[in-house]
Amino acid sequence: MSTQVVVAVVSAVVALVGAVVAGLMTTWSAQRTRRYENLLEAQRRELSKAEQAEVVLSRYRQPLLAAAHNLQSRLYNIVDQAYLTLYLHCGDSDQERYARDYTIYVLAEYLCWAEIIRRDLRFLDLGSEDGNRELVRKLDATHRAIGREKAPRALRLFRGEQRAIGELMMAPTGDPGSARYESLGYVQFCARLDDDLSFARWFQRLRDDIDKVATSDRSDHSRLIALQTGSLI
Repeated sequence: MSTQVVVAVVSAVVALVGAVVAGLMTTWSAQRTRRYENLLEAQRRELSKAEQAEVVLSRYRQPLLAAAHNLQSRLYNIVDQAYLTLYLHCGDSDQERYARDYTIYVLAEYLCWAEIIRRDLRFLDLGSEDGNRELVRKLDATHRAIGREKAPRALRLFRGEQRAIGELMMAPTGDPGSARYESLGYVQFCARLDDDLSFARWFQRLRDDIDKVATSDRSDHSRLIALQTGSLI
């Protein structure tokens, strides 16, 4: 074989190897690029998920805190200030109704905001942030305290009943730029108690329970104390 032929063969082999290597490098580079793009997309999805959770939480944080404060204040007045003893049978029908029905309202309002948050966050992963985990833990502890079987029967609601009352209290806002739902106001709540028998039926036992709470001593207020002080949270 002549030198020229050998050189031609070697050149062809080198060119072939170069082409194969170039192809492999192109494939590897493309795969690496896809992996990097997939990683970036996954990170964007996680960021988007966290951002969505924060948007939902920021939207409902203040209403939930206000509802929790209203509930805590009423429970404090009942447990430590003998509010029901003073006003539930004071002879003034307006004050008596307010003592009974506003107590039920603040509990129902809290359950409403908790249900709204649960619905809006159910498809979002809240387990990745410490603050989110703490929120979920406290909400769950409050639900457990309300449904606690070892406490006296008055004002006990099991988890399904809590959600049902929360759902009944939800009112659409009609504003696409804001939260989809909010809680009924106290005036609307009282009107529906008067005019909507199906609605009122869900609250009748709770309204009757207020008399039991009013006539019981502090040792029978373990459920209320747990909710008011956060001792089960």
